[in-house]
Amino acid sequence: MEYLTRSLQQAALNSPFRYYPMCKGLKLINLCFADDLLLFCEGSLAAIRVVKGVLDSFATATGLSINSDKLLVYFGGVSSTERSRIAHELNLTEGLFPLTYLGVPMRPTKWKHEDCEVILQKFRLKIQNWASRHLSFASRIQLINLVLLGLRNYWMSIFVLPQSIVKEIERICRGFLWGSAGQRSKLHIPSWQKVCLPKAYGGSGFRDGATWNRAVLAKYVWALSTKPDLLWVKWIHSIYLKGADFWNYVLIAGCSWYWRKLCHLRDHFRPADMISAGVQGRFKSTRLYNSLLVQQRDEFYRTIWSRIILPNHRFMLWQVVNSHLLTRDNLSRMQVQLASELCNVCDRMQESHSHIFFECIFSTQLVKCIFDRLGFDAWPLDYHNWLVWLARARKRVTAEIVNLVCAAVIYSIWINRNQCFYEGYSSTVLKLTQDIKYTTKYRLNIVSKRLVSVKDQLYIRHLQCR
Repeated sequence: MEYLTRSLQQAALNSPFRYYPMCKGLKLINLCFADDLLLFCEGSLAAIRVVKGVLDSFATATGLSINSDKLLVYFGGVSSTERSRIAHELNLTEGLFPLTYLGVPMRPTKWKHEDCEVILQKFRLKIQNWASRHLSFASRIQLINLVLLGLRNYWMSIFVLPQSIVKEIERICRGFLWGSAGQRSKLHIPSWQKVCLPKAYGGSGFRDGATWNRAVLAKYVWALSTKPDLLWVKWIHSIYLKGADFWNYVLIAGCSWYWRKLCHLRDHFRPADMISAGVQGRFKSTRLYNSLLVQQRDEFYRTIWSRIILPNHRFMLWQVVNSHLLTRDNLSRMQVQLASELCNVCDRMQESHSHIFFECIFSTQLVKCIFDRLGFDAWPLDYHNWLVWLARARKRVTAEIVNLVCAAVIYSIWINRNQCFYEGYSSTVLKLTQDIKYTTKYRLNIVSKRLVSVKDQLYIRHLQCR
């Protein structure tokens, strides 16, 4: 490719070749991406013949010739007559916009809504493939984070997506997480804004689409002042900035729509935000995104999202800490018709978060049995005091074990509640105690021996044998 580049540059010196207008400043003729080659020149027959002559000479020297079945020629601002003559001269088919490259449709004009339909089609296809599977909330969160939002982030790292597309993506993700009822997601208490907060701020780790889109594209703004050697940065300075400072640059008529979008990012960020997001020569979109959030750090997030806790238990513990479960008192406030508001397990008092986990006779017996076996003080039988107890500072290993047991107990109580509601029977305290005991025993095996002292290792073995 270096030989071809030198040949094209040499031919451009003494010939009727003319550069493509937007590439003249940098004298840019060709670009190579992996195994793809792009050639740029003026849309005239004379310039095309120069390029064709270089390609023929390159084929003679290397044996690499044009494959007419894979190559296309694209035009901009060229008459239909001239297009036909050029296509005939090159023996190539004229390509039409949008041009699809690496799965992304690209066009020289503003992105249209139909260009984004391919994203929504991929989202819906994924959802359809998962619909027949019985997935827990933790599994759905993983699929949304790794697959759906990963796909969204790929597109957002290239374009500013239309707001209608961003909202539709969030609607699809919300419906998949909570379950769908027609065109709406099923009943749930947490708002999508709450779910999209970072875990450290009390959310589940998703990111708001519009804000994240701007934060990801801000890397291009950051590169304008920190990466002057990049080709596209040189192009921007040659065509638009021309020595001006980006933050003081005034948009002029005739700018490309993409450049306008980048310039509009100045309305959302400050130069100081960009500087702080750059760490050791790399731009951290997450750091910039978090700097835009006006939230208080959640004191429970280390407890809830501890790696030693089972994923299903983490999500349940997050819901309990934030009072997000669909208990009967919450359903009643949401004007859902219920035959009874009494607890399904004890059938004595109104069902609520506080009652299910801290006041129900079954729950108090289970908590006492579990914590007695492990040698810990049982948690307080009051929701607010329990939150204080949960956030209490403990030694690292003790905290890991208490968090693990606490989450397992919470999960078991809620599953038993649902079992009473849907199937009409309750498990025994002894059975749930054994289940929690085995969960604790095997999850403690993942605690790295390198991270705990010998004394703590002996303590963990002692608990596993109880």
